[in-house]
Amino acid sequence: MAKSLDIMNRVNRPTFVTSNRQEVIDITIATFHAGNFKKEWHVTEEVSCSDHKYIRFTVMGIDHSVITCRKPHRTDLELNRTDLSGCLSGMTDKINNFKVLEIAANQLQNAIGFAYNENCPLTMKENNRNTSWWNQDLTVKRRGVRRLFNVTKKSGNWTDYKRILTDYNKALRQAKRESWRRHCEEIEKAPNCARLERILSKDGHSAVHSSLKMENIQQRKGPWKSYSTSLDQK
Repeated sequence: MAKSLDIMNRVNRPTFVTSNRQEVIDITIATFHAGNFKKEWHVTEEVSCSDHKYIRFTVMGIDHSVITCRKPHRTDLELNRTDLSGCLSGMTDKINNFKVLEIAANQLQNAIGFAYNENCPLTMKENNRNTSWWNQDLTVKRRGVRRLFNVTKKSGNWTDYKRILTDYNKALRQAKRESWRRHCEEIEKAPNCARLERILSKDGHSAVHSSLKMENIQQRKGPWKSYSTSLDQK
């Protein structure tokens, strides 16, 4: 192929199966370099509840080391305030130009990061494959679809299978929509601070920002008030 790409398919096993045809229409494409790390490419016989079958392969060289993260709600707020106050005690409260303002902003950022890292313990990131929208009804429907698919392949009567598959897909889409609606409603009902924490805590890079509480800022009188006053006077 052009652009140094290669087709990873190695057998002619059908990847698309319907009541009246079986074809190989799904392909896996990778660069020649990436293809060297691929092994055990195959089309599974697992029922996918779709016209397309699952394609599985293994990529070698992936780092499976433990991933750690910090969860903001586990922060010791009292110690965090103490450490943050200690870090900010030496900051200047006289801001008379933008250069000094930038230096103070960097000191503030470093102080917040230090206090957070010191008082929020590292934990192993959980690999939770469970989804919020999956339920027992979908489990039963999927089991029925897979069981009927095996029967249909032998009998050749696809009418019942198509009907059951359509019902399953409708229930799947409905469950996803309802789960998303509940998630949005819960966020809307939550207070502003809790809403931000709930959203940002899903992103490890935003954990520091989600851990900030308005009370920490409001309780700091000296430098905070001076910054605002100095800027207002410019």
